[in-house]
Amino acid sequence: MSVRALPAAAAERTAVPWAAAATASVATCLAVASVYLTQPIFPEIAAHFGVADQDARFAFTAASLAYALSFFLFGPLTDRLPLRAMGSAGAAGLAVLLALAVFAPGFGLFVALLSVAGIVAAAVPSAMIALMPRLAPPEMKGMFFGLVIGASVAGITLGRSMTGVVADAADWRTAVLGAAALNLLSAGAALTLPNLAAPAAAGPAAKAYAAVLGLFRGAATVRLLALGTCLFFGYLGVATFLTYRLQQEPFGFDAASIGLVNLAGLVGVVGAPLAGRLVPRIGAPAVVLSGLAAVLAGIALLGLAAHPAVVTAGVLALFAGVFACQPAVLVLLAAAAPPGSQGGASSLYMLVCLLAGAAASAALGPVWTFAGWTGVVATGAAAVAAAGLLAAAARRPRSVSA
Repeated sequence: MSVRALPAAAAERTAVPWAAAATASVATCLAVASVYLTQPIFPEIAAHFGVADQDARFAFTAASLAYALSFFLFGPLTDRLPLRAMGSAGAAGLAVLLALAVFAPGFGLFVALLSVAGIVAAAVPSAMIALMPRLAPPEMKGMFFGLVIGASVAGITLGRSMTGVVADAADWRTAVLGAAALNLLSAGAALTLPNLAAPAAAGPAAKAYAAVLGLFRGAATVRLLALGTCLFFGYLGVATFLTYRLQQEPFGFDAASIGLVNLAGLVGVVGAPLAGRLVPRIGAPAVVLSGLAAVLAGIALLGLAAHPAVVTAGVLALFAGVFACQPAVLVLLAAAAPPGSQGGASSLYMLVCLLAGAAASAALGPVWTFAGWTGVVATGAAAVAAAGLLAAAARRPRSVSA
């Protein structure tokens, strides 16, 4: 090879991780969006199946609960199985199940199919989150974690917005079938990802699950898992009931308007990678605390809002804060986890976060009934404040920030 050819070859090698990271991020975005796609169309689902408006939320609760629990199923396997195959199979299975759910003859079967869809959907982000630190140069792990977290932000935001827009223009079935088609394309794209070797030695699957359960014995890892639990209980609890709040006066929004407001959450697509880049500069705990402050500010704005502009600002702060926290917490968790368990640790963190979100969707139902939006906002703010106390306790010298 000539001397002049060397820069081109080096550039090609540099481009490969970025292309793979982009593919992994898009696959994550679409899978996550599929879990959240019922949120802006609760009224349309309720009308179609003849159930109460508030009961329609159980379609999301069941899917998100199944999705969260499945991170424990797939997480430990990411340190042993080919990530490319796991991600592609999950996206393909998700596409099939969404298409079947559209034609379900009753609400019970619809919820059941979405629950199974939530299970297979978890295979995609589990694989992609585990892939990122293997792709990234050591100094860019926070940035790569931020990319996939940003993709999950986009997925949550698109799931909570675009189905409402499409349902308003066509119908809710068209919106869900569109999501199925995109996941099918994602399954094919995932097959182009590099087939990187797992860092852990091959062994019985039971050993992998035992290693992940062992993370509950470490004070640092337990504190970080508890932080994520409190954050997501507060954040997703408020975000779920925001749909009902925006249907009330003084707003009276329809599905399309609710979807457009939620698009403000796309700030996380940019914010999460930027927060990841800040980790080696100011330290992961400082990034987490700053993000939690933004979340509390967003909840306060949503609690007081009487104008769409204030609601949009609140959603903006809420999502920006949550997904500024995530890459920093994942960096801390990867540093705290034993060697060979980083993939399982990341998936366990996603499990507890999303499980908390699903629990909030169910548990805040009585709060909404008896205390309304004020009660939901107060409960969410208290949970995020608890996360702040845990983050303050997790402060370490700057040397552990990267």
